[in-house]
Amino acid sequence: METTEKTMTPEESLEIIRKTILHSRKNLREGSFYYLLWGWIVIFGCLSNYVLIWYAHRKELYEALYIRSMISWGIFVFAGVCIQLIHFYRSARKEMVQTHIDRFLLILWSATGAVMIFMVFFCYKQSNYPTSYLLIIAALATFVSGMAVKYRPLVAGGIIFALASVPCIYLDGQEQLLVFAGAMVLGYMVPGYMLRKVKQEDHV
Repeated sequence: METTEKTMTPEESLEIIRKTILHSRKNLREGSFYYLLWGWIVIFGCLSNYVLIWYAHRKELYEALYIRSMISWGIFVFAGVCIQLIHFYRSARKEMVQTHIDRFLLILWSATGAVMIFMVFFCYKQSNYPTSYLLIIAALATFVSGMAVKYRPLVAGGIIFALASVPCIYLDGQEQLLVFAGAMVLGYMVPGYMLRKVKQEDHV
């Protein structure tokens, strides 16, 4: 029986890879609302906790400071979930071509979120601040995401997160919050808004 399979040329293989990357970058851009939403949630959470700790130290209100801090974070997270659900139900579900890179990124960031939750719990039990650990975990996920879709600003964002984790080792918890917020702006929000403005490539 004669086989009819056609062997792809190197040029055809490269074209398939190029289209896969462009589809993944397009999907990342169209779903950027959720990424940017949670970026702002983290930034506002950091700044609000900074003000909360500053006020508590000024007024010497140390009792239940940790609980008040957790409530502050909880308010922002709850608001983020509500906004996300409202946007999800109001938005028309667009059919997107899901690539292997998209599935990989979904698994990557799901695992990253789970690891961050465990890290916060471990640091709480050991009476350590989790900022440095969270930044280095975010650095890995952001850097790998940027490499996967071949988007240099996101790769640079991962490097910024890694660099920001170093000074947090030597700073107290209140100052770490400012470093975290600044790293989120430079390493996550700036690349995210740049990605939204990228013109969609033709013939994807």
